[in-house]
Amino acid sequence: MISVLYVEPDARMQEEVRGFLESDPGIRVVTLGSAYEALDLIRERRFDVIVSESCLPVTDGQAFLEVLRLGRKESTPFIIFAKKSSHNDAIRALNTGATYYLLKGTDPEKVFPVLRHYVTQAVNQHRIKEELEKSEKRYRSVVEDQSEFIVRFRPDGRLVFANGAYCRYVSLNEKELIFGKTVDLPPFGQKDLFLQDLRALSPDAPTSTLELPWILPDGRVAWQNWENRAIFDAEGKIIEYQSVGRDITERKTAEFALREALRNLGIMNSITRHDILNQLTGMFGYLESCLNASTDPRVRESLGKAISTAETMKTQILFTRDYQEIGNAAPRWQNAEEIFSRAAGSLALSRMTLEIHLDNLWVYADPLIEKVFFNLLENSLRHGERVSVIRVFSREDDHGLMVVYEDNGIGVPAGAKEKIFRREYFQNTGLGLYLSREILAITKMEIQETGIPGEGARFEIFVPKGSYGTRV
Repeated sequence: MISVLYVEPDARMQEEVRGFLESDPGIRVVTLGSAYEALDLIRERRFDVIVSESCLPVTDGQAFLEVLRLGRKESTPFIIFAKKSSHNDAIRALNTGATYYLLKGTDPEKVFPVLRHYVTQAVNQHRIKEELEKSEKRYRSVVEDQSEFIVRFRPDGRLVFANGAYCRYVSLNEKELIFGKTVDLPPFGQKDLFLQDLRALSPDAPTSTLELPWILPDGRVAWQNWENRAIFDAEGKIIEYQSVGRDITERKTAEFALREALRNLGIMNSITRHDILNQLTGMFGYLESCLNASTDPRVRESLGKAISTAETMKTQILFTRDYQEIGNAAPRWQNAEEIFSRAAGSLALSRMTLEIHLDNLWVYADPLIEKVFFNLLENSLRHGERVSVIRVFSREDDHGLMVVYEDNGIGVPAGAKEKIFRREYFQNTGLGLYLSREILAITKMEIQETGIPGEGARFEIFVPKGSYGTRV
């Protein structure tokens, strides 16, 4: 069950929102008309999520949020559902700790499904975070209450020292471990991985950290973190190893549980998106039928606005799908020219000349970097108007590498060069450039538009040192 506190001075809006949200049997809503009433109630009762209008009596939604976040250190998810707002208001609220910022628009009922989606998503994410924090606290208490494992051994595997914690952990006594015996390290599986890590140590890099699972004598699988150090003689020859280990089974269990919870959350989000999009499809059909049947100019104008609003909702829902994918997979090394070519191959660019000069460039980036190039190409196709040539090349300086994408279209207006990367600017360029910046930021890349209006768009992607190179 999800408990919602909705703060809204408009009694009619209170009832409409409560009625819509409570149509879901898993949601219950309490409504109040002012922030002061809400603050008093929150002292006595806990809610899973707070939804608030921005314009409230006496004080406003921003001040309400600041009292909770900065004054009371309250972390309950907070969604501003505003009748009207400015860009600065939204940024200020999000910077203060608002979970989402949603405009009611001219017809608030059209965004009720989005509000319900935000409510369920905010609550589920908050609950997962709380469970993870509890798991981390349990893990810390376990680790802090036990001693670390310490072993010293020679290159041939002969143990010369093992502390009591290690002996108890592997259910062997010290005499069995020491006294001239050569043993497998680790003693229960993963020997090859452990030895491979040791062989990589050198005088220039004498330490390493390794996480690996062990199968204990009783059949249980336990995870350990090992910090290995090689000890060298004057000639640089390894004479001994020292390894310090600790049990991290609790942490690994929490990580696996979190990964599964996030997977389930992703499934729920996908189902919710699918249901909303199905409803929107039906809505489009009804609106188009009404538009075709009406001859009244005012009615047709209103229906056109309704269709435009529905299109905006569809764009926002699809955006949540793309945004959810960011960071799901670990960054990896990728061939930039191959990525760009794949992106270009998925668009109708036969009338354009592509000049690709990336010279076997490899970049360390999120797997979704292909979407970055796709979005740049699509923007040239949709907004460049007269684009006939697209060039992409790289150049290196003392600070790092610059990947440059440029076309010969109409370019980007001077006042929009930064706005095109903002989430709220999607009415003009789509959400692609906002997503592109987020994808690149995962591996510390940056993107900006530096073209001359009227002469073509030019996007510069900065790649920091260590995140690019070439391969033979």
